[in-house]
Amino acid sequence: MSEEHPNATAYRKAADAFRNGDLPAIEALVDESVVWHVPGKHRRAGDIRGRDALVAWLKSLAPVGFWLQEHDVFANDEHVCALSHMGARREGLQIETRVVSIFHFRNGRQLERWFFPENAEAWEKILDAPG
Repeated sequence: MSEEHPNATAYRKAADAFRNGDLPAIEALVDESVVWHVPGKHRRAGDIRGRDALVAWLKSLAPVGFWLQEHDVFANDEHVCALSHMGARREGLQIETRVVSIFHFRNGRQLERWFFPENAEAWEKILDAPG
């Protein structure tokens, strides 16, 4: 079995840190000028620009019961692809969808991320909640 690419490992560390609420660890794993492109029409959609904005955005997910679980992660020197299940568990809602995330990485840090949810309607419900 081949060893995992360091960028895939860095992504997994960031996902684990998110699940554990360890935002300082996430800050260390994303570039200061990171950009996340979040699709949809919900209130959290749009381009999240900069590490501080990303951390604030991630904090906003806690009250909506957001969760993620990786199915597979693969990488090279410039890109990471994460195949994940993402969802929300909160009063009156338990929903999930599969999501492909494509990243640009530089120096072992996330530089840019695009989300491609399989079910756009589920994606809207997952992220369109107060918080």
